[in-house]
Amino acid sequence: MLYKILRPITRRILQGYYQKIYVDGTENIPAGQPVILAVNHPSGFTEPCVLATHLDRELYFLMRGDVINDRIKWFFEATNQVPIYRFRDGFSSMRQNEKQFSFCFDVLQDNGCIIIFAEGTTQHIKHTRPIQKGAARIATGAMKNRDLEEVWVVPVGVNFEHSPRARSSVAVQIGTPVSTREMMKCHEEDPRKALEEISDQIFTGLKSGMIHIEDRDRMTTADFLLDMRSHEIHKRRWPVAEYGDSFYFEQMKKMADAINDLEEEAWRQMEEKLILYRQKLAEYKVCDQALTRPKISYPYLLGAAPFAMAGGLFFYPVKRIVYFIQRRLNQSAEYVSGFRLAGFLLFIPIFLLLWIGITWQWMGVWSLLLIVILPVFSHVSVLWLDQWRLWKIMARWNQLDHEKKKELALLRSQVMNYF
Repeated sequence: MLYKILRPITRRILQGYYQKIYVDGTENIPAGQPVILAVNHPSGFTEPCVLATHLDRELYFLMRGDVINDRIKWFFEATNQVPIYRFRDGFSSMRQNEKQFSFCFDVLQDNGCIIIFAEGTTQHIKHTRPIQKGAARIATGAMKNRDLEEVWVVPVGVNFEHSPRARSSVAVQIGTPVSTREMMKCHEEDPRKALEEISDQIFTGLKSGMIHIEDRDRMTTADFLLDMRSHEIHKRRWPVAEYGDSFYFEQMKKMADAINDLEEEAWRQMEEKLILYRQKLAEYKVCDQALTRPKISYPYLLGAAPFAMAGGLFFYPVKRIVYFIQRRLNQSAEYVSGFRLAGFLLFIPIFLLLWIGITWQWMGVWSLLLIVILPVFSHVSVLWLDQWRLWKIMARWNQLDHEKKKELALLRSQVMNYF
């Protein structure tokens, strides 16, 4: 019940926090059949929220058991979260896994859908890490223990442009399903080989659905280069979530592949030009996005300003509180967005009730309309601030003289010509 209540609320919050959410390949998730989604894990708590709110199927999530205690156990159960314990959690905790795996088998027997983070740990990098065998073990275990004919394992790449950064983009790529039955049939005499084959196919599927930087030494530079490429891609402001559109992902993937393919000497030369370009951007106090001539909606800036201000009166205090708490509790890139999302889920309803209570004496039952009005105006405010930031970016750019603009454009083209 709580899962169904939180789902639309979380979806609205996510579509305010991120500028665009692209979901491609939903047809690859077999309908009405037992499915395990094998997902990468760059940002704790955020990927399951994105998938739970933007896929049609009800999802069950395998999670670290050490974060659960008796006081909040009810919440995890009510939101379909299944704790799995590791050796480091102690033998007594590990003994509970048999019960948890049995629950997973029951979910799959009922043609349910389970999410497992196939890399095992959380790391905020654009790199496909080695795949653990947990997904393969649960899939084959369900077939053996529940006499299932098939369990599909579907690799899902969740690609954050920059997860902690508000108003960035997310691209979900759902890959080709892996047949557990086919793998078990191919390796009847060697079950371990079947586990390895399933895991290998998950890795291949994840890698093809992820923006993958092979050399970790290139990752920091690659992040800036990918931002430059993202600035060149026109993104529609509405709808926030777009299905079946792989253009953004394909362009970013193409850029990542070009970064991976660049020879070492060419990479060194490109880095020198990029360093100079970034120095000039800092010196002239402009950002790369200005050179891509972003579109600004001046009618929206003017017409939506009153509504944006009304939404800001509600949303700004919530944001300040949530960001303050997040900075105090955790500043790790892996968990920033997760803490913020959890904070918004907690404080937005609290502030809604507060505003209803304040206005009730004047508006009576009509104050309940604020449940709809305030979130809508808050989203208008977020979109308005996007336009305001673009206006400030372009205002600074327009202050530069022609020679400086020409210099920056040349430096940028010299960098991007390598790709």
